[in-house]
Formats: sequence, C-alpha cells, structure tokens
Amino acid sequence: MGKSKRLSTVLIFAIIAFSGIGFFMTHNAFADMVQNMEMQIGKIYNVARLAQMYYVEDVDWEEAAEGAIKGMLEKLDPHSVYITSQKVKDNKESFSGKYEGIGIQFDVIDGFLTVIAPIPGTPSDRLGLQSGDRIVEINGVSAVDITNDEVPKKLKGPKGTSVDVTILRDTVEDSLEFTIVRDVIPLSTITASFMADDTTGYIFVNRFAAITAKEVEESLVDLEKRGMKRLVLDLRWNSGGYLHEAVKLAGKFLKGHKLVVYTKGRSQRIDEEYYSDQFGRRNIRSYPLVVMINRGSASASEIVAGAIQDYDRGVIIGENSFGKGLVQKEFPLKDGSAVRVTTAKYYTPSGRCIQRDYKGKSAEEYYEDVPDSTWTTQDSLNNRPLFYTDKGRTVYGGGGIQPDLFVANPEYSKAPKMTNEFLQKRLFFDFANHFSINRPELKTTLSDFRDSFHVDDKVISEFKRLAVRKGIEFSEVDFQKDLSFIAARIKAEMARNFWDNNGYYFILLNDDVQYLKALESFEEAKRMASLD
Repeated sequence: MGKSKRLSTVLIFAIIAFSGIGFFMTHNAFADMVQNMEMQIGKIYNVARLAQMYYVEDVDWEEAAEGAIKGMLEKLDPHSVYITSQKVKDNKESFSGKYEGIGIQFDVIDGFLTVIAPIPGTPSDRLGLQSGDRIVEINGVSAVDITNDEVPKKLKGPKGTSVDVTILRDTVEDSLEFTIVRDVIPLSTITASFMADDTTGYIFVNRFAAITAKEVEESLVDLEKRGMKRLVLDLRWNSGGYLHEAVKLAGKFLKGHKLVVYTKGRSQRIDEEYYSDQFGRRNIRSYPLVVMINRGSASASEIVAGAIQDYDRGVIIGENSFGKGLVQKEFPLKDGSAVRVTTAKYYTPSGRCIQRDYKGKSAEEYYEDVPDSTWTTQDSLNNRPLFYTDKGRTVYGGGGIQPDLFVANPEYSKAPKMTNEFLQKRLFFDFANHFSINRPELKTTLSDFRDSFHVDDKVISEFKRLAVRKGIEFSEVDFQKDLSFIAARIKAEMARNFWDNNGYYFILLNDDVQYLKALESFEEAKRMASLD
C-alpha cells in the first residue's frame, strides 16, 4: 500500500470511528452526513496526493497524518484530542496509580539528578536513599547533565530487574554505591493528609485515578482514629480524572441513594446516571465539610464540588472552578496512539452543566480565558442559567462551580521575577536540605516546629550567601519586599525535609488565605448541612 493511500486510510478510520453514533439519526440525515463526510475526505486525499507528487521535499506522512487528525479534533471542542502512543502509555501509568521502578521523586538541579524524596515503602526508601542525594552514575555511565526526560528511561524497568547507581551525599566523604531492585511503585493521588489541629483534618487530592477513593478512605480512617471531627477537602489544581472515582468520593459524604452526576449525549443510549451508593461504601461521614476549589479545579473535582453544593452538604470555598463539563471516550488506534473524543456532557444533581462556552474560540483562547473574580459579578451571573440546591439556595450553570464563599488567592510573591528564579534553581530545597542536616534537633513535632522555629536574620543571611554562590543576582530591595514569602518557603521546605509533603503543607498553609477562611467556616458548614 502506498504512503498516500495509508494516509487516506488513517483519516477515514479516524473520522468513521467518531461517526458511529450516526445510526441513531434518521436515514436521510445520516445519508447526507456520510455524503458530506466522504466529499471532505476526498478533498484531504487529493491534497495528500498533490503533496506526494509535487512537494519540494519528501513528506513525513506519519507527521502529516497526526497533524490532520489534530486539526480536525481542534475544530470540535478543546477537549477532543489526539494522543501519541508514548502519551497513551504515560497516561495509563499515571491513572492506574502505579509503575515499576526504584521509587524516588527527583529533579535535575545544576546538572545533577537529585533525589527530592524517596517514596515511602519503595526500594529506594528501604535502601536508605535520602533527600538531597545526587545520582552521578547509572549502571556505570555518568548521569551528570542528564535531562528530566532521560531519567525515567534509565531508572524505570520491570519488577525484579536491578539498576546500579552511584550517589554523592553531603554528609559522606566518599561516593556511595547502591544496587536497587525495581518493584511496583504506587503513584499516590493524595499530596498531603494530616491533622491541622486536635479536631480538624486536611486532605489534598491532586487527581482522580483508579486508586483515589481507596486512598481517601484510608486517609479518612487514619485521621478519624486521630480525633478528626471535621474536614477540609482540598481540590484546588485538581484537573480531574476518572468520573467513577469522583462519584465514590462524593458518596462518602452523601447519605442514601443520591444522584451525584448524570451524562447526556446525542443518543439516550449513552446517557448514564451515577449514584452515591452505586459502587458500594463502608462509611458515610456526617461531620462538617469544607471543600476548596480554584480555577485549576476541573472535571471530576467539579463533579464532587457540584454534588456537595447541590445537596447543601458542605461549604465550597475559593474561586470559580475551570468549567469542564464534557465527557471524553478514548478510542485506540492501530499504532498505539489514540483519540479522545467528547461523547456527552455531564450535569450536577440540580441540572447544571458546568461546561463554559468554547464556541468560536481557539484552544489557546479557551485555556487563556480562565475564571476570575469577574465571573462572580451580577452582570456575569445574569447571563448564566439559574438552578437551586436542595434547600433552595441559588446556584448557576454554564461556567464552572461558583464557590459559596469567594476568596481570591493573591500572588504571595511581591517580587516574582526574583523568587521565580529562586524556585526554578531549587534554592529553597537546596538550602533547607543543607540547613536541616546540621540542625537535626529541630525534628520534634510538626506543631512544635511551627510554633518554636523562626527564620531569623542568621538563617536569612545564610540563604543569601547560598544564592550568591549559585550565581543568582537579586537586589536587596526586592529581597526585603519579599522577605515574608521567602521565610515561609524556607520553613516549609525544612518541614518537608523532616516530615515529607505533610510537613511542607502543614507549614505553608498557615499563609494561605483560602485555607484560613476554610478553618473559619465549619460552623457555616454545620448549619448548612443541618448537622447536630
């Protein structure tokens, strides 16, 4: 088969795969659609033949076909996309909740592959790898100046296989040699889970993968054993994932047989309803609940927030969510790639479709038009459909989930150019790692560390000296302007070094205005849900 013929085949396969719903249409309408589709496919085929015959250089038909598919999908909606075979593999790994490797969080800092933290319970953790370790050789080959993309290729591999690494550690004069036997590594969807005080729990869910409901249940049980009587559920920057995991999570807080979300497409045959008890559940919680969202909260996280809001089960705090109410189905292609096509829209229990408008916008325009404070103005709300919660409170469709309490998340840095350079060069991490090694007595308890350790002038002076040694230029004016931000980051990174992510967020959230408002809102959450 010729190359241009193969291109035509790819295009026909892709388009016909999307038109399977056509048999739900009337015969005449479907015949007209097929005739128009065939005419347009013929146009593409003719252009491909002309390029094959006359284009000045050889045509890369794989690249051309991918470009044609991407262009076609972009015209449908912003969430119908083409996925390369490598991306398909990465997505399966991410959303399955596990991969096979050595188990480290890493970054390349100043050319060195640096361990940010070993993942608890993994081969790297069991062998004693530490935060700040620099991997300088992998299987006898230098790893200096390795790129972030190259690291997984070197360190991941089938369970039971081994990899030899050479490590430099600041507290050890000679290099260290480790043979690490790879194993199955869990990919947690919970960034942090801790007790904020004697009765308040906090759980930060970063995405909805196959293990999310299970992980949240384990965290809830653990926090309840430690005295939790109320919960802050943080869904900020959670871009979504598996719909059924969102239903399971919402079901942990909704009594009875409650509709959590329903989907509607072009045919009733693909319409579905999802209920709070549909997937089984062990416990239903009845304590006060506050859910935090922002402009990065999308899809599955909006399903959870929407259901909690529609049933008046808790208080939603933060900023307007992203506004993604489209359901995608993934169709595999023969070469291992795939297309993800929008097949339906989803609706909250009150009937809201939270998908914001994308018609007539390019993908760039759509993603740049993120929700902000103007979305809560009366002029904006007047143009959106009106709905009501179980208790008659007004809620709006067509533009994400509007929080019950709008709290803007201000830019913490007052000198962002300088502090962004500090962050990009991992200055906070590097400083905290070195500082905490020399101050092991600081590792007492998180609450004691929060209350007793202060980033004083001596600490700040050491931080400045490290910045200078790393060649970072900054003005004293900018530094003083951003002193509170810098001090908070130093302290949070030190806490992470002692207590992993839980320590980092336990400290950092003390300067988070949305979180602080959440802590003040439990009486409202209790009243709203009619809890005793």
